[in-house]
Amino acid sequence: CDLTEEKLEEAEERVEGHVATLLEAGLLEGAEGGLLEATTSLGEALEGADYVIESIYEDLEAKRRLFAEMDQLAPSHVVLASSTSGFTMSEMGRDMGLHPERALVAHPWNPVHLVPLVEVCPSPRTSPWAVDTTMRLMEDLGRVPVLVRKEVPGFIANRLSAVLWREALHLVDTGVASAEDVDKAVSAGPGIRWAFMGPFMTYHLGGGKGGIKYLMDHIGTRKEAWLETMATWTRFPESAKRKAVSGVQEMVGDTPLEELEAWRDRYLVELNKLIWARKGRR
Repeated sequence: CDLTEEKLEEAEERVEGHVATLLEAGLLEGAEGGLLEATTSLGEALEGADYVIESIYEDLEAKRRLFAEMDQLAPSHVVLASSTSGFTMSEMGRDMGLHPERALVAHPWNPVHLVPLVEVCPSPRTSPWAVDTTMRLMEDLGRVPVLVRKEVPGFIANRLSAVLWREALHLVDTGVASAEDVDKAVSAGPGIRWAFMGPFMTYHLGGGKGGIKYLMDHIGTRKEAWLETMATWTRFPESAKRKAVSGVQEMVGDTPLEELEAWRDRYLVELNKLIWARKGRR
């Protein structure tokens, strides 16, 4: 559902491309690709719906108006979720006067058809059944839902990536490494492990027989000294912005964005095949 036919056509074109990618990779059944319908009527979109995900642009007032309207139109048993990347449901659902207990955040990661993470973040007013329904639905869809137990800006993954991004900019800005080598250091090193295990499991294994406790008591103390040399700013320095732009321009050259996206998606498709095979789903 969108406001204009032009926007719907753009969305349908993007979705058709995503569906073609998934069909070619064997990650989607042919019949599933033909189940989508488009409309400019919110009431029509909500009619007969069991679950709703809002995905409009990141504007708090616009989201507040939409959730207030959906609260009036959708039956009380329908969960109203948002794909926002940073707003909390307490902020967006402020004007919901009927059933705020059925509203929460279900934040996917881009590209959403190839990255399985969904961060589920309820507000203090959200009921357990809305959370349970969302977690089960995402699992049934082959997603990997994680529960954000307390409302914080950026949820989990964006907060982690923000810290990494700050240090990446700092390393380039201070001349420690080029943008290309920072990218290589992540993708050829920790990024390979991060595709199937996170920082806690990584450091638990890094502690040997003593596990995470040994690492925190011994090896972890050395990392404290590293932290003292890392960036702590909360506003991007202008020099870091300039060097990030020039560094990426050197890295990608004249390669069109569409070609870069296709390259990214090919790798993500192969990663998804490994993940699905591990789960015994394909």
